[in-house]
Amino acid sequence: MKDREEAALAVPPLPWDRGSALRRMRLALRHLRVVSRAHLGRVLAARLTPRALSTADLASAQIASVLICRINARMGNALFLTPLIRELHARLPHAAIDVAVAYPQAENLLGQLPGVRRVIGFPYKGVHLVWRYVLAVARVRARRYDLAIDPMPNSTSARLILMACRARFRLGFASEHQWVPLTHAVPEGEMPLHRALQPVYLLQRALGVTPEPGAVRLASAIDASERAHAQSLLAGARALAGADTDGARTIGFFAHATGPKALDRGFWLAFWRAFLALDPQVAPLEILPTADSAPTEPRFATLHVRTPRRLAAVMAEMQMFISADTGPMHLASSTPVPTVALFRASEPALYGPLKPSDLALEAGGHSPTELAQRVYQHWLQCRTLQPAA
Repeated sequence: MKDREEAALAVPPLPWDRGSALRRMRLALRHLRVVSRAHLGRVLAARLTPRALSTADLASAQIASVLICRINARMGNALFLTPLIRELHARLPHAAIDVAVAYPQAENLLGQLPGVRRVIGFPYKGVHLVWRYVLAVARVRARRYDLAIDPMPNSTSARLILMACRARFRLGFASEHQWVPLTHAVPEGEMPLHRALQPVYLLQRALGVTPEPGAVRLASAIDASERAHAQSLLAGARALAGADTDGARTIGFFAHATGPKALDRGFWLAFWRAFLALDPQVAPLEILPTADSAPTEPRFATLHVRTPRRLAAVMAEMQMFISADTGPMHLASSTPVPTVALFRASEPALYGPLKPSDLALEAGGHSPTELAQRVYQHWLQCRTLQPAA
């Protein structure tokens, strides 16, 4: 287990930009934060009240309300909760599920999933941060839960909320740095590496269900009206760029990853030159993070969509989506669209897309032309497998 933990915490190489001192500093600071949290957890676990595990069978308990604690502000980490929410609803169909999370648009992303009663938003930046955090904790404590879940093995903020909530049962991973008194614990030694699989594994083990990691998928709640609106948005964006409006060869991409995950504009221009040389009929469409973001290639169609669910609906109408390891990549993976993830500074085993039609590629050590050829082969395979209209 120690080897796995050290591998997950290791600072990855930067093959595309080895001379970037700023990016290396960011990675080093992130590594330091992770190691510090793990050390703090071990210290607290050694000093606080020992865990007194319940002998009650969680599978046979009457559970009418559940709280999921995941105080993280990233879209991807919020999406990684969707398989757990789906599993909870499938196993406990009458239970009301509350989600405590810090992603600003979590209500839009998670609020319509089956079983979800409310999304409790926690602040992560901005004015009056402490006061807003206190109010969010008060919302958590306003209800008593039958079950509260800390779905990740190493989240200090989630454990703070797990400790603060009023719950009959508390479920989490047992480790040397687990300091919250749990009623039900699952050893982390055999858990899967992928961050979206871990919460589902935790619940299944606690309920005595045989884990099936190959069946886990991200989810987004898109309705028919959102799909229809997405079709009109895409048609308008393609028409504005002078592209064929039927969308049969529209491939979306997101080129605005930040920090060490980013692939620069030169990479994307070279990638699309190589890809379009292989298939000139493809119409690239760039998803922009803000309405005033500069496009990578002004000749391509562009679109900015304000809410995650509407963006998911737009992605679902594309033929493929390509991105670095970002929230939009995970959002695309939550839809039926084949998704290609280009990894540069993170580990696909931990964060890769999950559908059989998805593809994770290591960008380091490969030229844009080589990657374009690999993505093109995947594009052909996906088109062959897609049912005829």
